[in-house]
Amino acid sequence: MDLHTLREHTTAQLQDLWNQFGFRGDPPHFKQALVRGIAWHLQSKEHGNLDAETRRLLKAAIRYAPDPASRQRGSHSTKERSPLNLPEGTTLVRTWHGHRHEVRVLDNGKRFRYRDTEYASLSEIAREITGARWSGPRFFGLKKIKQPA
Repeated sequence: MDLHTLREHTTAQLQDLWNQFGFRGDPPHFKQALVRGIAWHLQSKEHGNLDAETRRLLKAAIRYAPDPASRQRGSHSTKERSPLNLPEGTTLVRTWHGHRHEVRVLDNGKRFRYRDTEYASLSEIAREITGARWSGPRFFGLKKIKQPA
């Protein structure tokens, strides 16, 4: 398949290709999104995909990018995290799928070290470990789950 001919396909044809390539979820309804996704797939197949560190950095950049909707309103609000008040040097341990993961608390709970990399939040580390969005404090057992009354 040639990248340059993707735009010549109909949206329905591109959606069929999307499904053939095994993308997760339903195909987009917008032709440009389909073309970009399929082009990415073909190029990564040809030239190799991003390494794990680059993917982690991109995910972090997306997570901390300003919300375009808030910029339109003129607001630059960011979520305020309540400090965990963990003493510096504390080691948090979690076993996940049979593997032991240790996190060292730095800067009185404002930064964390996991596998020789510093992180700004436990949630970033939980996401790194599981591949899914988690509350970091909950993942490491620092917040109790509310029980129904």
